[in-house]
Amino acid sequence: MKIKLFLILTFCLSVFYCEAKQVQLRYDTASVTPRHLPQPPSEIYTGNDFNYNEQPEEPNIVERFFYYIWEKIIHFLNNLFDWNLRSDSFSGRQILWITLSALLIVIIAVGAYIFFKKFRKTLGRNDDSTILVDEVERNLAETDLDKLIENAVAADNFRLAVRFVYLKILKLLAQRQIIEYQYQKTNYEYAYQIENLDLRTVFREVSFVFDYCWYGEHIAIEDDYLFVTQKFNKIAASTDE
Repeated sequence: MKIKLFLILTFCLSVFYCEAKQVQLRYDTASVTPRHLPQPPSEIYTGNDFNYNEQPEEPNIVERFFYYIWEKIIHFLNNLFDWNLRSDSFSGRQILWITLSALLIVIIAVGAYIFFKKFRKTLGRNDDSTILVDEVERNLAETDLDKLIENAVAADNFRLAVRFVYLKILKLLAQRQIIEYQYQKTNYEYAYQIENLDLRTVFREVSFVFDYCWYGEHIAIEDDYLFVTQKFNKIAASTDE
């Protein structure tokens, strides 16, 4: 009972205290004089620094060129398939990218086919004859090329025979100090070392046939072997001391 009376008394005192502390509102009755800007903001803040409307940039010459190509392709597709595409529409861009992607795939496929067709023989020439030629080139001075040529002709391997005859020409020119033979040098470097123009012309003719038989698609025949042998004899005669 005493607790209840204590709580009631406390509540009544709290209410009385809050009412005593109520804040009375005060209203400002002073007069207000509006102030005006000397100029409108649109006249004060002028120039590009205060222009927040994005202006589209003029396309450069490269962008204009690609847009021109774009338009031509869309026009071509419309005429070809009786479509009504626009270059600036989503469907037009989508069709264009699909067409260009397909064209790129076709170009890559054709290029890969041509590369494989042109170099398939060269890529597959890690055979015994290639290894043999590599050893011969490294030890050209000590190699009996006539014996190797004889064996290649007997086996109807005229491609290898042409190679050995060509090495025989290089060996002859090196022995007569017309060229300086080195394993890593190219045929063009050897031709550049030959000062005699007539001899250089004959050497280039042999080099052409050799490259065609060894690195190209041409399958060497006996006539190729006879041709380079004839050129060897001509070089040997013209450089005879």
